[in-house]
Amino acid sequence: MTRVNCNSLLIVTLCLAFGSLGAGESYSVEISITPQEVIAAHIKSIGNPEAIQSIKNRGITGTATVQFVQGGTPGIMIGQALFLSAGQNLGIIMRYGAVEYPGEHFAFDGKEVTVANIAPGQRSPLGDFLFRYGDLMKEGFIGGVLSLGWPLLNLDKKQPRLKCDMANVDGRELYEMEYSPQKYMNDIRIKLFFAPDTFRHVRTEYRLVVHGEQSLLGNTPYTRGEPKTADAWNVSSRYSKAAENQGFIQGVNILDEISDSIYVLVEKFDKFKEIEFKAAKSNHPKSLTLPQSYSIELSIEGQGSTFLGRWNMEAAQWIQNGKVDSSFFKAQR
Repeated sequence: MTRVNCNSLLIVTLCLAFGSLGAGESYSVEISITPQEVIAAHIKSIGNPEAIQSIKNRGITGTATVQFVQGGTPGIMIGQALFLSAGQNLGIIMRYGAVEYPGEHFAFDGKEVTVANIAPGQRSPLGDFLFRYGDLMKEGFIGGVLSLGWPLLNLDKKQPRLKCDMANVDGRELYEMEYSPQKYMNDIRIKLFFAPDTFRHVRTEYRLVVHGEQSLLGNTPYTRGEPKTADAWNVSSRYSKAAENQGFIQGVNILDEISDSIYVLVEKFDKFKEIEFKAAKSNHPKSLTLPQSYSIELSIEGQGSTFLGRWNMEAAQWIQNGKVDSSFFKAQR
């Protein structure tokens, strides 16, 4: 990933056969843009302020897929997705119906983050990460602009520190904005990415390095010598207790050197479409431009443990300003 500061000069070299510029000379374009200007243009790309503020809740249903690239049951599973946002509240369900992995339900009810277990006393790596670092959901992240709690819609209250750069991500030039919240978030680095032509938010990255801690997986309890591998979902009860306390697995010798654990969660947003709806107390339809495709990628590297999983939701039906079942914002453990 290469970067240049948004306030720096971008140098473009033009090789011309004739004209005032000869071969090897450069043409400079000054690009000066602040984080506040990026955010203002981003909000404008969603829709006009009246349309944005008229949404009290948003429900999305569609298909869900998951692929465990490393560290889980291989293959792709297909199921159903449900996404519901109301104010700061958020609930996301992905149902696959498999015995070894029934799906996910993580939620925030305005006070508490809850995550459903995939088996008694056992969360998935994704669920465990979102539970342990629930401040991400409390800040309004997870779900991007699909969530009404999206922090860029409420910067006056959030008051984050912002830094803007330009980055090359997968061969694509994007505005990169580092978001540092006022409240402490376990040293999680948050970066938001925007398309420079439309200012749509297309990507969020959360990166965390934990020093001297067993990774979330818990699938390789160590003793001195060689690891004892197990299935990635077969997390022991003793690990679950250790994870709650953010301590070590009992199998680790106190004299052993524990490698850093590196967690990277990436959200991606694509297939933007104009969504029409009727606002309350109005017969005139309004519209917002929102992503139809939402995906999450989680990678974990730690002491003998590696995990990579990808989840994707494709919207099929939108319900805005409908009836809300508050129980959706409380995941059943």
